[in-house]
Amino acid sequence: MKRWFLLIISFMLIPSCDDQMSFLPGGGTSTGNQGVNSTYEMKLEQEDDYYRATVSIDIRNHSNDSWNELMFYFEHSLQPFDIEVTVNENEAEMRQVQSCFAIDLDDYIRPNDRAAVELSYRFYPGEAGSVQAIQPWYPLLGDYVQGEWQVFESIDSNNMMARLTKNDYTLTYDLQGKQVITSAGERVDGSTIEIEDTDLFSTIVMPDEIDKIESTVGDTDVVSVNVHPSDVDIALEKIKQLEAIIGSYPGNQLILVEDEHQTMFNSPGTFVLRDNIQGSGENGWSAYELINLWYNHLHLEDPQTDFWIKNVLDMMTLETYHGNFSVEALQSQMDEDVGYVLPVNLHRENYNYNEFRLFTQVLPRVAIWELIEESWQDDNVQEAHKQFLSEFSHEFMGERISTEDMAEFLCEYFHITEEELHNYIVIE
Repeated sequence: MKRWFLLIISFMLIPSCDDQMSFLPGGGTSTGNQGVNSTYEMKLEQEDDYYRATVSIDIRNHSNDSWNELMFYFEHSLQPFDIEVTVNENEAEMRQVQSCFAIDLDDYIRPNDRAAVELSYRFYPGEAGSVQAIQPWYPLLGDYVQGEWQVFESIDSNNMMARLTKNDYTLTYDLQGKQVITSAGERVDGSTIEIEDTDLFSTIVMPDEIDKIESTVGDTDVVSVNVHPSDVDIALEKIKQLEAIIGSYPGNQLILVEDEHQTMFNSPGTFVLRDNIQGSGENGWSAYELINLWYNHLHLEDPQTDFWIKNVLDMMTLETYHGNFSVEALQSQMDEDVGYVLPVNLHRENYNYNEFRLFTQVLPRVAIWELIEESWQDDNVQEAHKQFLSEFSHEFMGERISTEDMAEFLCEYFHITEEELHNYIVIE
């Protein structure tokens, strides 16, 4: 089979973390240095047409560094106001740094120390009908890796791929005549939900009188809100089909909710039924958006350079689901559209519009399909596609992955060397 990209520059993997050095907020440098985890106590109350959130965060420094600031992110559509902050019971101020918020500390948080951060703020839930999906409404603490706070770099839709820490949450609420469900966690009582070891979850607020349909798919609890039973059946069937390809859904709970005003969007662990989106298929359930619910549990080491991994897996899974892909057709498209090749893991800003799609989605997808077909002996190559996606999911779902990790997986899976992998995929 023709490979027009064989003559491209030599293959070189990105440096390992052990080889990298970073500036520390407290001064000095560090290698292989990371560590922060937190416990959240949160209360959600309704006041007139807005919500009030009170959030207490017990932050523990497990790194080797002393911190003079903490970095958070609020989901950009939330727009909190009347923010009040204390650190260890002392008043503090939160300043905005691009799309992030920094809390400057009077005293360093030293290794193995902890800090008690209290935040109080209000936010408007936005336009909604009787059922309301709240995008992550709590402050998201950045991860601390290699001597730096790793937080969102911009306020576009790519933010959801940024580094976040996994935390434990206790949510209590006082919402008159309303009930709450979350996309992760277990209910303790009528107004308390506990969520453990989770980096991101969504919240649904609805009147007490609204009925829910509770069901299961494999080990996943599925809660459907305001969704007609026949539409629930369609969604459950699609989820089962996807589990047969990707593997079990990585979360313990999945929420299906119908948006009567067509203003809500999918958020972690929550799928919004809409009948006005292109390609949604029967009854508004888009297979592509359902697939994203799985790969949202894939944590990219560097969201600005490793995003190609999710791009490729999303489309490979969709093509396998529909069974309508052609390696030859994709390869022909590459031959016609471009006469050069760029690495798949450049910073996203280093591609133009056409290059972004070709080199971070089409080319690596062609390469992996070709490797699968060359290594598969059986006539039923569809099973080979499922096996690859299932084994990848088993290895990485819910874990952090880098381009280097992906390259190592491909080499091991197809029993090829790094130099041989370069004949298919170019990595900077």
